[in-house]
Amino acid sequence: MPIQLVCSDRRMEAPEGVAKLIAEHRQSVAELANLGKRWMRAEGPDAIVLGQKLDAAMAEEAAVRRRAAIAPVATIAEMKMKAAYFQRLTAHNWCEVDVDDFRALLGSFTKLQS
Repeated sequence: MPIQLVCSDRRMEAPEGVAKLIAEHRQSVAELANLGKRWMRAEGPDAIVLGQKLDAAMAEEAAVRRRAAIAPVATIAEMKMKAAYFQRLTAHNWCEVDVDDFRALLGSFTKLQS
């Protein structure tokens, strides 16, 4: 489910920056989960093909997660959004977040201009 930002006048605005990257990552995790479920039920040649697709989806998810971690934050609100999202990733075991992603995440916070 993509993140959609709503203004105070109830107009929908397209997500930009950090919100867009988080939405991309959420979609990538959902696709990965769907492929994983299909792969678990598959047999024979279908399992091999789905396994290859699963490997590619895992690599894509990791790349999107890294881009989201590295993305600079422009406001405190974006910082909070990123921190909350990565906390949910680790708390719910949606994906494995490696040490380099956490370093990139914390590094993006230090670049916030006051």
